[in-house]
Amino acid sequence: MQLIRGQKLKVNDILPNASSFSLQVDITSSLVIDVSIFGLDHANRLSDEAYMIFYNQPISPCNSIKLTKNSDKHSVFEVNLSALDTKIEHLMVTLAIDGPGMMSQIGNSQISILNLQGQVVASFAFDGNMFEQQRAIMLLECYKKDGIWRFNAVGQGFNGGLPSLIEYYGGEVAESSQAPALDASKAQTQNVATPTKVSLTKVTLDKPNIPHRVNLTKQQSSFIVEAIWVDNGDSCSDNDDLDLRVGILIEGEKKMHYIHAPKQMGALEKFPFIRHLGDVTGASTSEPGVERVEINSDIAKLIGGRVGIVFSVYSAISNGAVSIASLQPKMRMQYGDQIVKCVFNPSVSAKAKSSYVYTYVIGTAVIDQQGIVIEHSGQTSKLHSEDTPRLHWQQGKLSTTIDGEPMFK
Repeated sequence: MQLIRGQKLKVNDILPNASSFSLQVDITSSLVIDVSIFGLDHANRLSDEAYMIFYNQPISPCNSIKLTKNSDKHSVFEVNLSALDTKIEHLMVTLAIDGPGMMSQIGNSQISILNLQGQVVASFAFDGNMFEQQRAIMLLECYKKDGIWRFNAVGQGFNGGLPSLIEYYGGEVAESSQAPALDASKAQTQNVATPTKVSLTKVTLDKPNIPHRVNLTKQQSSFIVEAIWVDNGDSCSDNDDLDLRVGILIEGEKKMHYIHAPKQMGALEKFPFIRHLGDVTGASTSEPGVERVEINSDIAKLIGGRVGIVFSVYSAISNGAVSIASLQPKMRMQYGDQIVKCVFNPSVSAKAKSSYVYTYVIGTAVIDQQGIVIEHSGQTSKLHSEDTPRLHWQQGKLSTTIDGEPMFK
């Protein structure tokens, strides 16, 4: 079913006898757009900031709303209305631009409602022609009226950005110097009704030698690191394939260990305490390529010392000549409500513009028993080389060279 702007229907009309579904948002745009769900009370107010589900708070206190996929172009929320706190009577899906731009610049986009089998049962298409200079959109609402849950294809532009949306719904935005918002799952275990003000802080690293530390507490047993890249814009689909490779070196040792798909997937509960989550062979204009690894938060404790990690992406010669710059690779690490990105910077990685550079280091990390220190790298292999990055510990410091033996999948 294709919904039109302003159309309303009962949830049971498209999801008979079901209260669980997914909401999938696919955006065509070069803009950075944040997707959120506001869980609102009967007065359409964000009376509890824990019910704003977004990049810094991906799960609601009652586990009824989860942001399970979140990239610049593709986001998925899982919703279970039967588990939702009774004070929440409205769920509003919103989009907000992070950075310059207007919603009139977006291309053909869509929000889809999926059943438990992953089938699209209804969708609402939207594009920039529906908006003008607005920087946010109130996109789709799921609301309860007379005890019955319904959908409303809103499609209404909003002049402010994400902070203005939060204030519009009665929430408060934390200053950047304040502590970040409490992770919603932690709030549940501590029986905390309302966390701190909503933190919108994102850490973006685009130059080497500017480390950022994330403390690894006991709130999560593991965390995710993603390699993300875009379609390079040509008519060929075979050369948009990057592979995420993870190299590990324990302090005091010289032997490297590597994880890559599909041959060396690793493991989370035994050495190397990192597992690759699968090979992705391309990207499209509507969905970026994303490969992920999951890392045990206790990796340094389990190994018994500091661990150096290098994250790199690799494009084989057989994929055809394509520049790393055209794929814009970046690294995204998320631990609880903390997000750190290492983004492509052509001024740091000028050599990556060549079609004959096949390896690019998207970031490095040092993990100890208390936290992880992440740094941007931007190093590349030599021209025409398929060498693999290697790590070196020297007087307690980690360095990277790209002169290891080539690895092929």
